[in-house]
Amino acid sequence: MSPTLSPSNIPAAEALVGQLHDLLEAEFEQLKGGQVDSLDDLQNRKSLLLEQLAQLAPGQMVADSPIPDVWKPFAEKARACRLLHQRNEILVSRKLDAVRGALTALQVSAEGLIEETYDRKGRLSWGAGRRRTPQNAYQDV
Repeated sequence: MSPTLSPSNIPAAEALVGQLHDLLEAEFEQLKGGQVDSLDDLQNRKSLLLEQLAQLAPGQMVADSPIPDVWKPFAEKARACRLLHQRNEILVSRKLDAVRGALTALQVSAEGLIEETYDRKGRLSWGAGRRRTPQNAYQDV
C-alpha cells in the first residue's frame, strides 16, 4: 500500500516541517559557533523527522504529479527547509576547506618548505609536492 497525499496528513506534516526548520536553524548556530559535540544528536533528530515526513508526504508522489493546492503551503515550507539544509552544507564545506588548508599550510615538505595552498587560478592545491620556480611558475595557467 503506497502512501498518498491525504489532506488529513497536512497538520501533522506542517508540524514536522516546522520542527525541521527549527532544527536546521539550531544546526546552523552550532556550526557557526563551532559546537560540534551536539551535532550527532541533531543529525539523529533530523533523520527521524525526515523519516516521519516521508510517511506523511511521500516525495515520489509529489514528484510524479502536480501538488494539490491544499499541500502547497507545506511544499513551500519544505523548500525553505531544503534551502536551510543547503546553507548548512555550504558552511560545513567551507569549514572543512579551511581546516584542510590549515593542515596543508602546516605540512612541511622534505626540503623544509611549506607546501603551496593555492594555484594561480585560486584553486586549492592539496600538497602538489612541487616548488614554484621561475621555470614552472605559469605552468598551471
